[in-house]
Amino acid sequence: GGTDMKITINPSYASCPDIEAFVQSLASCGGFDSGGTTLHDGRNTVKVFDTTAGRLAVKRYGHLTMLNRIVYGTLRRSKAERAYLHAFRLRKLGIDTPEAIAFVETRRHGVLHDSYFVSRCSDFRPMRPVTEQFAQTRQGADILDALAFFLLRMHDSGILHNDLNISNILYDGDTDGQYRFQVIDTNRMTFNRRLSMRQRFDNLRRLSCPTPAYLYILEQYARRRNADTESVQLEGAIMRLVFDMRQRLKQGIKSALNRFRMNTLFRKIQ
Repeated sequence: GGTDMKITINPSYASCPDIEAFVQSLASCGGFDSGGTTLHDGRNTVKVFDTTAGRLAVKRYGHLTMLNRIVYGTLRRSKAERAYLHAFRLRKLGIDTPEAIAFVETRRHGVLHDSYFVSRCSDFRPMRPVTEQFAQTRQGADILDALAFFLLRMHDSGILHNDLNISNILYDGDTDGQYRFQVIDTNRMTFNRRLSMRQRFDNLRRLSCPTPAYLYILEQYARRRNADTESVQLEGAIMRLVFDMRQRLKQGIKSALNRFRMNTLFRKIQ
């Protein structure tokens, strides 16, 4: 029949009736569209809500093709469910991420329609400004040193964040120069027993930050691995170059295809 809703709430919040009502309202009463403050509005939408349980971040995953709706509805977990489960797994492995509160999915006639992931809203700061101004400040180098160690720890735990964009890393600095990090956007992750150097650098090339900061992170990472820093930087730079070229080629092909589709459609209309 019609629309079904599946809600899963973090057991630590099970006794909090407001959470269940809030999570339910996101999907059933248009609460997501009408409330909250928008942080990001792209393919997915992220909003912040002030609730009785504190400030919560809610991500709605959007723009699913019909094939993906069927696949996520039957063969694979939804992105919201994966983000929720990965948050627990990361924290268990000692890698910080905002606490997962809940996820909710709506299905129409058995096909996934919408999915939402709810977490605590982080008070950590974005890393991007640090990587952009890193050459001008001594503090920038300190933060990137700490970041390289954090990434190494994550890789040593067998974790690959498959969307390791610099925007998905947040940091917090103590007054004594101790820095802590969190990863967000955790639905695309793989957990392994151990990672080869190739897998590690393949993962690091995704760090979309200016080249000086990127090479500095590679250097610090290599130092801590007792690897030859120059060859690591060279290989990292080449891998990143190839990655960027591939991405640009993909985008070019995509927009060419879209133009072709539009032209075909336009000719049919005429």
